[in-house]
Amino acid sequence: TGRHHPWHPDNKKYAKVNCGGHTAKSCQGCPQGHGKDWCNGDCGKSGKAQRTLQLEKRERAKLSEGAKDGNYLTLSVVLPCGFEHEFFVRTVQSVFYETPKEILKEVVVVDDASDPSLKTMWSEEDAAEFSVKYVRLDEPHGLIGAKQAGANAATGDIIVFFDCHVKPAEDYWVPYVKEVQENYKRVVIPTITNLNVDKWEEFGRPKGSGGGMSKCYLTFDAEFKWTTDNTPYVPIMSGGLLAISRKWFFEIGGYDSSMKGWGGENLDQSLRIWTCGGEIVTAPKSYVAHMWRDGTAKTKAKYKVGAGDAIKNRARAVKAHLGRWYDKTLTFPSFAQWRGKELDTSSITDAFSDLKCENFEWYLNRFKHIYQDAGVIPKEVFQIEAIPRGSSTPMCLELKAMKWTNYGSADQLVLKECTGSTPNEPRPIWWHKSSRLEDGSCCGSLRAWNTDQCIDGRNTKLGEKEIATYTCDLDSGYEAYLQHSNDGGEGEFLLKIGRGSSDHCVGFTEDFSLETVDCRTKHASKWRKRHAFTPIEYDLLSSESKNDWEKES
Repeated sequence: TGRHHPWHPDNKKYAKVNCGGHTAKSCQGCPQGHGKDWCNGDCGKSGKAQRTLQLEKRERAKLSEGAKDGNYLTLSVVLPCGFEHEFFVRTVQSVFYETPKEILKEVVVVDDASDPSLKTMWSEEDAAEFSVKYVRLDEPHGLIGAKQAGANAATGDIIVFFDCHVKPAEDYWVPYVKEVQENYKRVVIPTITNLNVDKWEEFGRPKGSGGGMSKCYLTFDAEFKWTTDNTPYVPIMSGGLLAISRKWFFEIGGYDSSMKGWGGENLDQSLRIWTCGGEIVTAPKSYVAHMWRDGTAKTKAKYKVGAGDAIKNRARAVKAHLGRWYDKTLTFPSFAQWRGKELDTSSITDAFSDLKCENFEWYLNRFKHIYQDAGVIPKEVFQIEAIPRGSSTPMCLELKAMKWTNYGSADQLVLKECTGSTPNEPRPIWWHKSSRLEDGSCCGSLRAWNTDQCIDGRNTKLGEKEIATYTCDLDSGYEAYLQHSNDGGEGEFLLKIGRGSSDHCVGFTEDFSLETVDCRTKHASKWRKRHAFTPIEYDLLSSESKNDWEKES
């Protein structure tokens, strides 16, 4: 990205009009080719050195009269803005207008080697009227390095990390100040909703307080999955949006200096915070609308990420924190390159070596409602074999497309030839109980081991020929489970499917295609567990933890 682009000020061929703060040959040639409408009508003839911005003018949020005498913590909002020419000004304005002057210390805009620089769009003098402090990085540092540079420049009591394409809602800041004032080691996560960048409006906020997304949980392939529960605590942050006291951020060592680009920093930071004496909580009434990267030209990231940086970052994060469970991570194909190799994580572990942090098993027990009650760490894994009708080849349930990964979205079930007694290849043919029942105990669903896929029982219909899977809902209740068959032999089960009380079952035909059938008819097929074993992630628990988990189950 540089001088060849139509909006670069040195590209005189295209400097005919100003549109959306950039130069272009014509209004229809507005950045990314989206035209005048995409620029919100901001398109006109360009002077040689003149660049105009349509700045929003409205009343700024104020503290209530009764609150003005309070002793409030101040915020430094850090925006990592590599090549965010289209959105950074509107993001800054949104932050500025929604934050009272007594609360907002500054908006630190980190220009991560953007070309042209962000200051060519919005001068330092003009931006200062909106409390902007520019930090310019002449060489690209990536998202992680840019955030650290912004934190180094911040002077407020609380550092708020936002992406450079967000719009916070009214009073978004209130929970940050309240929660951190009570405990400086408490990190606060807003509720993330959706941002329409054309209209610069939030959309799709679920009704009632707490709608949107705020919390994730960690899987052993160093992925993180969105989840919900009835607690305020966040096991793993999604990454980009959070509020943390400046004191605590630097006590735990900040972002790892050896991580490149982006990816994995949220895992490292989350595990540092929890195991070293802090906590991460949701702010259900702090709404921040976020532009998601949806694959379109408008939302596509303009910066480059080094090949292999994200997976190496994640590998370093889990090796530094997971202890003996790192062996589990290495069983996934995406981490095969690290088997038997040294991976230096001293820059992470040295950063918090003086804080007397807990180990990863402590973390698993802290979030037992996920790892035990929702079955993320199963005691038993097994194949689900169709009891044949005259067939000599054992057939088992398997995902059609996926392999071992928790980075999935949806799949479907098929019957394939069963495998041997040990998982020597990454086939999603192994299953375990998953997801909490209404009383919070385990389990009401079936999850493909080493994946994020559960059998989909949300809207079952008799006669359906495809049995779908979807990203597990850890609070699904009864959805798909093996129930002992009253008219079958020992160890024979019905595979029931459907939320709540359902008479639907998974059946199979003579050619081993699947369908949804009535459990009460002769078409209700029988199944059995095959080659059950205890997986490594459970075996690695201490005998004390195993005893506690087994008592509670």
